[in-house]
Amino acid sequence: MSNVLPGPIVFSCSALLLSWLIVPPLFAGRSVPDPCKLITVAELEAIVGKISMGPKPADPNSGEVSCEYTVAKDSSWLMINLHEGNFDAMRKSFGGKSPVSVPELGKDAFLNESYVDFSAELFVKKGDLALRVSMPKGPAAPDKIKAIAKKALPRL
Repeated sequence: MSNVLPGPIVFSCSALLLSWLIVPPLFAGRSVPDPCKLITVAELEAIVGKISMGPKPADPNSGEVSCEYTVAKDSSWLMINLHEGNFDAMRKSFGGKSPVSVPELGKDAFLNESYVDFSAELFVKKGDLALRVSMPKGPAAPDKIKAIAKKALPRL
């Protein structure tokens, strides 16, 4: 029996570790919004379809400020994260070769429709925080994550 993890699991773990190294999590002692309360399940379901699991917040001890959902139709994941740090560095790290500007969400907002050929990533700056909405890449992913961000931003 092999001790090697399947490729998607290894990739997911590697991408998550890389995101923690490049985009530092929010620091303890600071009052930050709960990403699980930035959009309701009903609002999410109107955008992505039935949610089978979530909202599931990250372990507070991890230092990550995120909320994860599972879409019932295809068991795909959806993540909403909050980060602080240098937004230009986030654009360089996550924007890919040609980050797409999303001016309707803010002058600095950008989208990478195929981050490491795995996921669609949207970053929006609000004050000193960055809202990040991610899901597996696909033709509908950019519109879905934009719609989620539009709902979440006013509550940030």
